[in-house]
Amino acid sequence: MQWLVLHNKGPREFAYMTKVTTKVDIFSFGIIVMEFLTKRRPTGLIEEDGLPISLRQLVEKALANGENDLHRIVDPMLALNISEDHEELLKELLKIALLCTQPNPEDRPDINEVLSILLKLSKRI
Repeated sequence: MQWLVLHNKGPREFAYMTKVTTKVDIFSFGIIVMEFLTKRRPTGLIEEDGLPISLRQLVEKALANGENDLHRIVDPMLALNISEDHEELLKELLKIALLCTQPNPEDRPDINEVLSILLKLSKRI
């Protein structure tokens, strides 16, 4: 667990917690989903104007700006092979990842909520 804090991949509250909760696991799950879909590291990203930006901020901004920004941030191999039908699923997965990485741990869903959303999405495939 120390590794997460030392390498800045875990949620900030983890460094100050005396008791680890499942909300930390949910945060990690969201980060992994974003990393998997974008092929980008969660920290140390640089935006076009030279300002540092986190992976969460990058995904949040791309979803807010629409289709073109979304295609710009996803893994290029994925972007080439995704159909229009699956594009909506990609957006939904990124929204789940953002939900899981809410700055306030109490705002994050629990694993049952995440599983329920994912099961609903799987029925659309």
